[in-house]
Amino acid sequence: MARVIGVPGESAAARGAWLLGGVVVLLGLGLGGLSLFAITYLSSRLGWVGLLFAVAMLGFYGRLIRNDLRDGVDLFKEGSHYLKGASGELRVGEVLKRLPEEFIVFHDFHPRDANGSAARWNVDHIVIGPTGVFVIDAKNYGRPYVASAKRSSFSRKNIQQTQRNAVELKEKLDRWSGGGLSGLFVVPVVVYTQPNARLETLREGSVRTLPLKLLEREILSHKDGCIDQERAGRIARVLFTQLPSDSQYHFKAEFDAYGQLSKAARYEARDARVAARKTVEFAVAAAAGAALPEVCPMCGGKLVRRTARTGVRAGKDFLGCENFRATGCKYCFNLDEACAS
Repeated sequence: MARVIGVPGESAAARGAWLLGGVVVLLGLGLGGLSLFAITYLSSRLGWVGLLFAVAMLGFYGRLIRNDLRDGVDLFKEGSHYLKGASGELRVGEVLKRLPEEFIVFHDFHPRDANGSAARWNVDHIVIGPTGVFVIDAKNYGRPYVASAKRSSFSRKNIQQTQRNAVELKEKLDRWSGGGLSGLFVVPVVVYTQPNARLETLREGSVRTLPLKLLEREILSHKDGCIDQERAGRIARVLFTQLPSDSQYHFKAEFDAYGQLSKAARYEARDARVAARKTVEFAVAAAAGAALPEVCPMCGGKLVRRTARTGVRAGKDFLGCENFRATGCKYCFNLDEACAS
């Protein structure tokens, strides 16, 4: 399973709950008028006169609170939309957590602002893994059919928003990493989470538009912008360090587990480089060794490896005759170039 940082739909759910709470407050203030029940009750006991009096009072009171009622309806609609969006993000979260362990998912990504608190800019989901970096915007509509951007202003707005998020994330990663992540390819994706979603097109320029059932396959089969595990770990580390301190605290264990995977990949890559270098060195040495003489051609003595201590070749290895001290034979065979003296 993928490593998960954050809670899907957290911001949308909090916003929706806040707005619906505002509806309750507005209606509570406007209909503080539960006293109206008492007025109606008392007035009704006076017969027709009381009923007429109660109706008149209700009409008068309704005019007084009509603006509150209108605002309450608007807030209720907006809050319902946010809660519906949060529900869609939760569905996306369920799909993304099924990705292999080589992937890490950031839900409801809010980087820190200059004051250290969560910024207003956020992305619904960021996925990082061997197939690339994905910025995913979740949408949850009532109708299953989704028209193309050419035919629907809603679809066009979704495409533009996701493109902006992808570009902004790419620029921020470059800045946050001090240029170490420049040129990164970020894949923008709009995913529609309503049941049985049917899309007119699955691609709008550089943006993938998908029903939820195709999201996992799209991520796993993506070919453009593939990255190795070490680079994926670097990207995840940059994003994690931009989270507010409370988020880092809550999800440190998940991030550390992914970091261990990236560290292992880094060591594996290092060991592979060392092994490849040793293989080349061995091959060069073997090829050179095959051509090395073993017997001094001047006196027949055995050639031994020595290192020059003085002169222009100081520090370099050569083969010298073992009879140098006994007979003064000065034959040498330089290991980088042959010479006789």
